[in-house]
Amino acid sequence: MFDPFEEIRRMQERMSRLIEEFDKFIYARESIPVDIIDEGEKFRVVADLPGFNKEDIEIYIENGDLVVKAERREEKEEEGKNYIRQERSYGRIYRRITLPEEIDEEKISAKYNNGILEVILPKIGKEKRKVIKIE
Repeated sequence: MFDPFEEIRRMQERMSRLIEEFDKFIYARESIPVDIIDEGEKFRVVADLPGFNKEDIEIYIENGDLVVKAERREEKEEEGKNYIRQERSYGRIYRRITLPEEIDEEKISAKYNNGILEVILPKIGKEKRKVIKIE
C-alpha cells in the first residue's frame, strides 16, 4: 500500500542530511577542533587554537554547554606594505559542546599553552545531587 506520508518523511530526511553536509562545508573553517575525554570524575576538553593570544579566547558554560569563542584581529595595515600573498585568516571562531553529564561549574579550570586550550570540567557526583522526595 502506498503511503504518501512515508515519502514525505524520506524527503525530509534527505533534506536534513543535505543541510547538515552543507553546514559542515560552510562552517568547517570557522569551527574549533576538539577532543573530549571522559576521565571518570571529570571531562577534559582539548581544543586547537593556534595563533591566538590568551586574551582573545572566551570560554563559558551556557545552558549546560561549554562554549569556546576566539577572535583574531587583523593587524593594522602599514603604509607601503605590499603583500604578494596574504593567507593568514582573521575573524571569529566558535564551538558549542553539549556536555553529557552535569558538571561542577565552580571547579572548572582552563589553561592555554602553545596554541592548545585545555579545559577541565569536574563532574557532579551522585552524592552531590539533591534528591527531592515526593510527598
